[in-house]
Amino acid sequence: MAVMGVDSLTTLTPLLLLLSLFLAMAAGNTCTDDDEIQCGGGEDKCIPLRYICDSDGDCDNEYDEDTPLCQVWRNDECDKGQAMCTRLGSGSCISIMEYCSMSDPPCQGNLDQRICQMLHDNVVDRLENIQITTISGWVNNLVRSERLGEEFALLLNRTMGHQSCPPMYTLVGDQCLSLFFIGSVSWGEAGAFCETLGGELITFKNATHYAEVVTHLKEAQLTSDFWIGGRYPNESLGWSWIDDSPMQLGTPYWAIRHTGDCLTRNVTYPELGETREANAGECYNYVQAPRNYLQGRCVSITYNHYYYMSDEDCLSKRSPLCVLTETAGTYGIGGGGVGGVAQLSLP
Repeated sequence: MAVMGVDSLTTLTPLLLLLSLFLAMAAGNTCTDDDEIQCGGGEDKCIPLRYICDSDGDCDNEYDEDTPLCQVWRNDECDKGQAMCTRLGSGSCISIMEYCSMSDPPCQGNLDQRICQMLHDNVVDRLENIQITTISGWVNNLVRSERLGEEFALLLNRTMGHQSCPPMYTLVGDQCLSLFFIGSVSWGEAGAFCETLGGELITFKNATHYAEVVTHLKEAQLTSDFWIGGRYPNESLGWSWIDDSPMQLGTPYWAIRHTGDCLTRNVTYPELGETREANAGECYNYVQAPRNYLQGRCVSITYNHYYYMSDEDCLSKRSPLCVLTETAGTYGIGGGGVGGVAQLSLP
């Protein structure tokens, strides 16, 4: 890392304080007990491990009662939440958490390794969505923590540093973006955070601009959910960007959601003054966000929906996705570089 002088350190102090504040806020929204796991699908809720597959949906999305997941969580050899572990010449029923943590040597048994992956990620998910990404053979928490640190350093370099942008921004296309994936705040707080950095929540100019940002998120291997600058303030404005310009609805921007309801769709021919059900009233189980009845008034792009847009509760916790504004120099951050902001040399 380049050595910074006193002036540079003074310039960066407010940013470092802000970063520390958001790290503390993000940490406060994760599961704090060792026997808890976070609900998937963008939920911040944590539940005890013993609640998994207890025939009572404790997560709002009921991922904890996913039928295929529960089929492998339970087994004929041991009690619920346990698995048969064979190692060092003997076998016994131990908790699934212990089973997945054993090393030197690891447990041998019939437990689906996707269960261990889920516990490693500490997020409940449908079994079909869980992908094995860790190396074979489960390792102790020290090694896991060190690997997480290595991944974190890579993500920081991909998302918070570029010679053409100010500190905490990276270049995506022709814009400086702050992909603050370690933050976890409400939509209003996300907007305030962006303003503090001399930016605002991102708005998409067109489908090409949107695709460019989503491609960057995927290439950077980010798995966070982000707030963007769209919202539903009232019926007059409808779905609009923060500058009150209208948001385009439908494909290719908005996510598809599965529903248990049987829904028909209509086709309309204004020239004939005719509206009828599509495909002879065929039943469909998917709806495109945003819903006719609001799920939320703020727009997010989420990992769960492959970074398509969805309407979400404005108080739910997500990361800010900021774009540097042309007037960033008026925010008094000081120094040189883009928008009058000092440059930061990352390792």
